[in-house]
Amino acid sequence: MNSSLDLKWVEIDLSAVAHNTRWVASRLEGASALMAVVKADAYGHGAPEVARVALKSGASCLGVRDLAETASLRRAGLKAPIHLLMPSLPAQAAEVVRLGAAPTVDSLEGARALDAAARGRRVPVTIEVDFGLGRWGVAPSGLAALAAAVARLKHLRLAGLSAHIGYVPGKNSVEAEEKLGAFRRLSAPYKKKDAALVVRAANSSVFVDFPHHRFDMACVGNLLYGINPSPSRNAPLQNAWKFCARIVSLRDVRKGASIGYASEYLAPRRLRVATLPVGYADGLTMEPAERLIGFGSGFSYWGMRAGARLPFIGRCGIAHVLVDATDARGAKLGDVVTVPVRRTAAHDVRRVYVEPPNG
Repeated sequence: MNSSLDLKWVEIDLSAVAHNTRWVASRLEGASALMAVVKADAYGHGAPEVARVALKSGASCLGVRDLAETASLRRAGLKAPIHLLMPSLPAQAAEVVRLGAAPTVDSLEGARALDAAARGRRVPVTIEVDFGLGRWGVAPSGLAALAAAVARLKHLRLAGLSAHIGYVPGKNSVEAEEKLGAFRRLSAPYKKKDAALVVRAANSSVFVDFPHHRFDMACVGNLLYGINPSPSRNAPLQNAWKFCARIVSLRDVRKGASIGYASEYLAPRRLRVATLPVGYADGLTMEPAERLIGFGSGFSYWGMRAGARLPFIGRCGIAHVLVDATDARGAKLGDVVTVPVRRTAAHDVRRVYVEPPNG
């Protein structure tokens, strides 16, 4: 576990990852397979460690962003199928083949490069269809031409069709239903022609809110880590993440005293102020995850110590934050406080893993 020399660390509960994976796998319903999405170092949890547990708990393959992530997993000894969720560059085709990755394509140029690099192998490819997210993917109107072109390339095999519809719970559910229905109709002739074709569009939010659109494979990330993107739907998930920091300073501040950057915070009463060695360089108070962690307008952040809240005081610095420890009875130097940190931003903080009972 953590050392007394550590001032901050992240605790990853792999038992929670196993529990969450098993829960998702038990509710695939129409889908026949589960892809564990471990891009961005498994959303900050550690891709090799999470991948091993997810594969033991019901996932049949892994999803990553790019070749660098694929190579990292291969070096870690992962031999499971790895899907590239982003199209690779034509110049990377040989490396795709070497690493045994399952590529995504959205252009004839990319498909031809893979065909040329195959060296006698039959490369299974997935064509991504763009339904308005605008990041990559072929337009629905262009799918037929690209699929026909892939069929003419002797070293490629059309193994799947995918889509990411950009659904945000509570924002665009009607639009999402329309797009998922359109994708189902678009993919139907290809599925009829080849029953083994894998159709996928169910990320975590679609998986929870549109169970009738899970298609052949669910591609889940957030749910595995205990993050329910649709708070209105109950899911028995376990949190896999805990960011811990020790109190490194304690001082009494009189009522009316100004502290913090620009002296902009005035103590409303006599306070006991604690300093934690964690700041926005670690992902603290980064707001883009609002919809996932419940921070709304006017929200006051806080840490937790022994079940008591320690509200943040003033602005968060690059490497420290002040918290109000007045009501934290017995708080002392070295005490551990857990804080809400954006998981993918905590790059340089040591991970401590809690292993499942069977390792």
